[in-house]
Amino acid sequence: IANEQPLGCSVNAMAGREAECSITATDSPKKVLVIGGGPAGMEAARVAALRGHRVTLFEKKDKLGGQLLYAAIPPYKDEWNTLIDYLTVQMRKLDVEVRLNEEATARVVEEGKPDAVIVATGAVPIIPDIPGIDGKNVATAIDVLIWNKEMGQSVVIIGGGLIGCETAEFLSQKGKQVAIVEMLPCVGNDIGGFNRWVILDRLKAAGIRTEVKTKILEITERGVKVAGESGAKFLQADSVKGEFQHT
Repeated sequence: IANEQPLGCSVNAMAGREAECSITATDSPKKVLVIGGGPAGMEAARVAALRGHRVTLFEKKDKLGGQLLYAAIPPYKDEWNTLIDYLTVQMRKLDVEVRLNEEATARVVEEGKPDAVIVATGAVPIIPDIPGIDGKNVATAIDVLIWNKEMGQSVVIIGGGLIGCETAEFLSQKGKQVAIVEMLPCVGNDIGGFNRWVILDRLKAAGIRTEVKTKILEITERGVKVAGESGAKFLQADSVKGEFQHT
């Protein structure tokens, strides 16, 4: 509204469009198979079930939630758990058959003979081709947030998008000295609306250093070699965390 844009919501596609969107029952119910138990898969299963289709959802892990499980870990993000809980309850209420710990292989899909298959398997990180990226001192956000990979006292984060900023704050609250390296002119470019300024203010208050317009040249055991507007330099660090793009 402040930007003179239509009202919208990150989790409710119908918000602001209630007059033009409605979910009505179908005259020809079908057998629908959904692959993936993250937010996209559960929402697809929910809407399909509301329309009267017979839905089976496959999730290869032991719980629903997908990458929202990771998104709910950084500071001030635990409210994402309410969305996971809501969608999980909807699966039960709408009689969606949820099959956890089961991968939807080609054989499983063929044997199920569905009329339609919805693939919602989420994203995987793209690991950049940086010398030293496979070092023992390098971790991804999931390594840090989920698996609690031990990080050194000083940490350099590659990438200043939402994931990088939130992981920086997460590590800072654990007493780590954190620096963010970003190629763009500023950090948080993918953070929407007023949330960006709130997060940037928290990063500044926490003393998290940012290096913008800066490219990673190499990762070593002692830190990272970077190149910015003032030339090349070395940032000493015990650990390096990459905020890699997902596809």
